[in-house]
Amino acid sequence: MRKTLYCLTAIILILSCSCCKTSKKNVKAGKFPLVGTQWMLVALENEEINKDFALHPFIVFDTAGAFHGNLGCNTFFGTYEITKKQKMRLQFDGATKRLCSKMEVERRFLVILKRDVTRYELHDNELILFSEERELMRFKGVNLEEVE
Repeated sequence: MRKTLYCLTAIILILSCSCCKTSKKNVKAGKFPLVGTQWMLVALENEEINKDFALHPFIVFDTAGAFHGNLGCNTFFGTYEITKKQKMRLQFDGATKRLCSKMEVERRFLVILKRDVTRYELHDNELILFSEERELMRFKGVNLEEVE
């Protein structure tokens, strides 16, 4: 079981790197698309996050209906579905289970990620995920050249 999880995680990381490389042209514009943008977490439930983690938490959505990212220490992955008028459904599939220091943001991100996300809004370089009318998470789009 562990070998399968490690292999799946490695494949997802490899695919995410190749996905990021091919989408650079899309994110140079002023507005960031949902798909192919690295969305850096800036707030959880209207509360700005602290900056004390190994890697800044982020999420990336791909064209095949999958998402992946980093919680600050561990990587995660799942699938998503977009329906009419910016309705969104996330299906969390798994995450690595490394133990790191200062995992408060990571734990909160993971709990919220597993909640019932019902819709999203895009505003230029900002992505907001909601459960009905309640804001769950707020992200800032980042030009992938700045991240590397």
